Amino acid sequence: MSASVCRVIGVLAVLLCATVAQAQEGQPAKGTWLGHWGPTLTVQSRIVVVIDHDGKTMSGVLNPGPKAVPLKVARLDITPGKPSPGKGVPPVLPVFKVYFEADAKDAAGNPVAIVADGTMHAVALHNRWIEGSWTQTSGGKTVTSEFKIARQ
Repeated sequence: MSASVCRVIGVLAVLLCATVAQAQEGQPAKGTWLGHWGPTLTVQSRIVVVIDHDGKTMSGVLNPGPKAVPLKVARLDITPGKPSPGKGVPPVLPVFKVYFEADAKDAAGNPVAIVADGTMHAVALHNRWIEGSWTQTSGGKTVTSEFKIARQ
């Protein structure tokens, strides 16, 4: 076997190992997620969510740092897909729904209840994202808008 063929085989083996390692990254919601929510396209708030999973329970933190807020509820619900019913008909893919709640404080120290309910997209990819509904309630006023966070 020539040296160039051996090099090509070596490079392919390394790429295959890297692909397999990335595909085995574990629970799909685990990781750092970065994005925005806001009532209008011009009024957006940056959000960072760090989600962990210990094999049984999902937990996390909203906006880590000095004013980090622990997630009081964090859940990933998976609706199983279905195989193709026949030739030429695509299978129904599973749906990954992410839900979390947090109790934060506004700039004046008043309580803010946060509820996020979204759907995870491109689950098999490293750069998957979640988008859905973000609701914040403070002082009897509720604001609901869309949010989108992407895995970093």
